[in-house]
Amino acid sequence: MAAGRDDGDGRPGSVDRDETTETDRSGPLWDVGYGALVTLALSVIPFSPVAGGAAAAFRGETGYLAGVGLGLLAGVVAVLPLALVLLPALRVVAWLGVGISPASTAYGLFLGLVAALFLAYTVGLSAVGGAVGVWVRRHTDWNLDPVRWL
Repeated sequence: MAAGRDDGDGRPGSVDRDETTETDRSGPLWDVGYGALVTLALSVIPFSPVAGGAAAAFRGETGYLAGVGLGLLAGVVAVLPLALVLLPALRVVAWLGVGISPASTAYGLFLGLVAALFLAYTVGLSAVGGAVGVWVRRHTDWNLDPVRWL
C-alpha cells in the first residue's frame, strides 16, 4: 500500500511493507558482495579471484565492460579482509628472517612491491573473472549463481 494510508492495523499512517523489497537480493551491490564472498571462501585455492569475479558478473544482466567492472569491484571489496591476513603474514615472514629485514632501507620498497602484486593478483584476476562470468552466462548452460551454493 502507499505511504500514509491506513492498512487496517489501527494506526493511521502506517505503511504495509512490500515483502519483495526486503528479500530481493539483486542489484550491482549484491552482485559485488557475492563475488567478494566467493573470493574469500575460495581464497585457499589458487586463482580464486577469477571465480569471485565470474560469480559477480554472472548474476548481473550486463555486457562485458560492466562485467569487468563488477568483477573489479568484487576484487576491491575482497582485498580488505584478505589484507588483514596478509599483513600479519608479512610480519611472520620478516620475523623468520625470510626476505628483506624490516631494518633494511629497502623494506619500504619491498612492501610496496608486495602490495602491488597482491592488488594485481586479487583485483586484476577478479576483473578477468568478470569477463569470464559474462561469457559463461551468454554461451553456456552452466549456473554460476553464488546464491545457489552460499
